[in-house]
Amino acid sequence: MRHTRTRNVFIALVGAALLHAGGAFAAGTLDKLRESGKFVVGYVSDGSPLTQKDATGKATGYAIALCTKIGDAARQELKLPSLAVELLQVSMEERFSAVEQGKIDMLCGAVPTLERRAQVSFSIPVGFVGVNAVIRSDAPVRLVQVLTGQEPPRAVIWRGTNAPERRALAVVKGTVVERALVDKLAERRIAVDVVSVKDTGEGVQAVVDRRVDAFFDGRPLLLDAVGRSPAKSSLVVLDQLFRRELLAFAIRRNDDDFRLTVDRALSRIYRSAELPTIYRTYLKEPDRETLEFFELMALPE
Repeated sequence: MRHTRTRNVFIALVGAALLHAGGAFAAGTLDKLRESGKFVVGYVSDGSPLTQKDATGKATGYAIALCTKIGDAARQELKLPSLAVELLQVSMEERFSAVEQGKIDMLCGAVPTLERRAQVSFSIPVGFVGVNAVIRSDAPVRLVQVLTGQEPPRAVIWRGTNAPERRALAVVKGTVVERALVDKLAERRIAVDVVSVKDTGEGVQAVVDRRVDAFFDGRPLLLDAVGRSPAKSSLVVLDQLFRRELLAFAIRRNDDDFRLTVDRALSRIYRSAELPTIYRTYLKEPDRETLEFFELMALPE
C-alpha cells in the first residue's frame, strides 16, 4: 500500500512538472511582450532598400516599416500603450538562431524554405523580389548572351572538353540564391567559380574590381547598391530574371497566437491605403501586378 501511494505521488509530481513546463513553453511571444514591455525586431543592416541604416544609424526600409506597424498592432492587441519596438541588428549567420533562441521576437525579412521552416516559422509573404545579375558595361558579348538566355554565335562558353573558358560569379553567402545558382549551373554543366560575398555592396564592388564577372542578388538590392556606387556608369543590371523569391518575417515555431497577430496586422495593411504609401516610399510605385499580389496574400477576416 505504501509503495502504491509513493508511486502515485511520484506520478502526480512528474505530471505537474510536465504541465508546468508545457505551460511555460506555450506562453509564447505575446506573453513575453507583456512581461518585457518591448518587441525586439531583428534585421540585417545591408539589405537596402528593405532593411538598412540611414545616415544617423537608424534602421529604416520597406521591411522595417512593416515590422514597426506590427509592433503597433501588438501594442493595441495587448492594450500596452507603452510597448516599445526595439530594432536589433543581427548578422546573416545568426539571424535564424536569434529567433529560435529568443534573442529577437521576429526577423524582419527572409526567404522561406523548407529547411528554414524546420528552425523557424514564417508570416504570410510581405513581398517578392526578382533575382537578377549585375555585370560591367564592357562585359564580353558571349557572357551577356549566356546570362540573358541567348544562344551565342559560337559554341557555348564554359562547356566542352577543350579547356573551356571559366568565369567567376558572385552571390551573398548563406542566401537561397547561392544554392539555386550552384544547382542551376551544375544542371547546365557550366564551368564557373562561384564566389561568396558577405553582402550586396561587396558583390557589386567585386564586379567593379573585375574580381568576378557577374553578381546575382535581388533586383531592388542591386539597383540600390549600383545607384550608390561611384562606378555606377560602368555597371549594368540585366533585365533577365534568374528566379523569383518570396519574402516573409521569421518568428518562433509553434507560436500560433503571435503568428495570428502578425498575419492579421499584415493582412489589414494590405487591404488599406497604407500599403501603396509604404511601398512607394521605399521601393517604387506599385504596379497592378504588385497590388494584386498583396490582395491575394491578405487573409480574409
